[in-house]
Amino acid sequence: MSRAYASLLSCVLLALLVLTAWTDEIVLVCAAVLLVQVLVAAAPGAADERGRIVRGPRLAPALVAGVVSTLVAARPDVLAGADGQRASQITFVQSGVLVGVLPAVAAAVFVALVAQMLRSDGRPRLVLSTGLAVSLAVVAALGSGWVSAVRATGGPDVVTVVACAAGLALLVWNLPGDRVVVAGAAVLAGAVAGALVPLLLDDLLTPWFGLVVGPVAAVVAVLGQVLGRGWSRGRLHAAEGWGFPAAAAVALVGPVAHLAGQLATAPFA
Repeated sequence: MSRAYASLLSCVLLALLVLTAWTDEIVLVCAAVLLVQVLVAAAPGAADERGRIVRGPRLAPALVAGVVSTLVAARPDVLAGADGQRASQITFVQSGVLVGVLPAVAAAVFVALVAQMLRSDGRPRLVLSTGLAVSLAVVAALGSGWVSAVRATGGPDVVTVVACAAGLALLVWNLPGDRVVVAGAAVLAGAVAGALVPLLLDDLLTPWFGLVVGPVAAVVAVLGQVLGRGWSRGRLHAAEGWGFPAAAAVALVGPVAHLAGQLATAPFA
């Protein structure tokens, strides 16, 4: 049941992203993305190879990474420097998420190291716990791709196509049967959703665009849930066992949405 709960929660989060994208209010989009990043930051402690929970700070580094990356995605001009800088610098940072992830992860590493210094439990497995905290921060930072997707040409259309493809793929992933066969069906469902959704929207995007973007979003969404369930191993019947897989699937599809926004003006789109 935990897989079903995770998929349903992912669909709710994806629907929220679509609704906020169509409001044309970037603040609402950022709020929806931050909700996803908070769920990622609240992930339970990962288990090591023996099944033991690795203790260590995780919440603060992931939250910092999420806030920084979302801020840069919403306002990429913050990296352009002071007034008087060359216009090319502003153009360089317009991609938002691609340059926002790096400072976000750098800030998360700093916060993680400070948090480790403040520990009073002897800091067991220091390297492993720090690495897990940074990994969680990267997942949270990648969620800001949804913000930059909304800022792209035809952003709401792009977000709708990617979200529908990812959501349908996650629902199909819950079907019983051989996991390889079900995974193939999930990718096919993502392609079908990606091709059909543009027909319901305006003429900005074409079914060919969905056929390119949909399967990619489906694969990444399924892999994100698998990663989240592996991280939450042993707690699959608790809320934390399906909350993080749901958020991880949505966050990892963020870069796909960003790239889809860049492809929206391609000839086949």
